[in-house]
Amino acid sequence: MDGIANIEKTGGTAQRLGQIVLGVPHNIGSGFSARHFSEEMFAGAMDPLLMVDHFVMTAPTFEPHLHAGISAVTAMFEDSEGVFLNRDTLGHNIELKAGDLYWLTAASGAAHEEKPAKNSRVHALQVFVNLPERLKKCPARSLRVDAGDVPTIEGGGHRVRVVLGASGGVKGETGTPEEMTMLDGFLAAEGRFSHALPEGRQAWIYAVSGTVTVATDAEERVLPAGTATTVEAGLAIEVAMTAKAPAHFVLMAGKPIHETFVKHGPLVMSTADDVRRTLADFARGKFGRVPT
Repeated sequence: MDGIANIEKTGGTAQRLGQIVLGVPHNIGSGFSARHFSEEMFAGAMDPLLMVDHFVMTAPTFEPHLHAGISAVTAMFEDSEGVFLNRDTLGHNIELKAGDLYWLTAASGAAHEEKPAKNSRVHALQVFVNLPERLKKCPARSLRVDAGDVPTIEGGGHRVRVVLGASGGVKGETGTPEEMTMLDGFLAAEGRFSHALPEGRQAWIYAVSGTVTVATDAEERVLPAGTATTVEAGLAIEVAMTAKAPAHFVLMAGKPIHETFVKHGPLVMSTADDVRRTLADFARGKFGRVPT
């Protein structure tokens, strides 16, 4: 399978680390380039994540579009330059800057448009997070996290921004469906950071830059830049990230949903009838208009 390297699992019986997956290059015009990951590439081990794009955008690329049945998340990296303009049918018309996060829980349906302001270079993650069936038809809502409100863990050759959830007793923003965790971490040469993954939570770990070794007490994976791996849900487990040279990683963790779904672009509903109904509602203007 393109972009996927199977790595032999080693040591112990608690084999929880997944395969190493290389993101697929995805370019649109001259203003958008990305490394793309989808849940199919991880054979479901990415659940509840459906898609992650690690992207750079310098020009408007996407027209206003509908989401439903998911959360659409924009996580800005600290080296982003300028402003990312975000408008949606919840009535928001906001400016995202370096280190900010915007979480749009589209649920029953919401449309949005995101584009860089003039002379901006947006460096970020776009993440689609699945919603369980019981939440797919709820009203849309959103959460904004400003960079200045993100707590940081520092020491032992690491600096980790706790954007969502908690790690090591440090608590970031809460209020996302199913209480997701997002850590934006930086390792110095010979740096190390350990995260206690709670029982029943599944993790996705990505090497943004540099080479990151992900290890439990039973096994490890070495992630070159642009690759990701997973940690299967189970009992609570310590997951360590180390690096021989400076590196940047992201860890996202949540409760796997284990439900079937039907995808139609950025609509992910429980049945095909739900997809058709949502598209018809959008055509009738049920979800309102994106602000101008």
